[in-house]
Amino acid sequence: GSSVAVEELYAEGGFEIDEDFRELPDHIAVELEFLYVLLFRELQVHQHGDAEGLATTTALRTRFLDQHLGRWVELFAAPVVNGAETGFYRELACLTRRFVGMEVERCRVR
Repeated sequence: GSSVAVEELYAEGGFEIDEDFRELPDHIAVELEFLYVLLFRELQVHQHGDAEGLATTTALRTRFLDQHLGRWVELFAAPVVNGAETGFYRELACLTRRFVGMEVERCRVR
């Protein structure tokens, strides 16, 4: 299922979920944390001129967005935007959707 597939990408990226975390591996918080790790790693390898490391990390980020977070972020965000009782959660869902969408588009441009 989705959880197993995303766990394989996490393992490939050397990403481990804290054993005290009680949500599923494909929880939005975990997927966003993994995206952060990949973006941070991309910046590091770019700054060090590691072309191979950059290509590997960028490819993993692209696969992750194409196969997981980028595919379902709208399904997550739309109900929150439409049904949240507070502006904070509506805005957070909008920002999350926009940010992930920008990352998906950035993958397509490369």
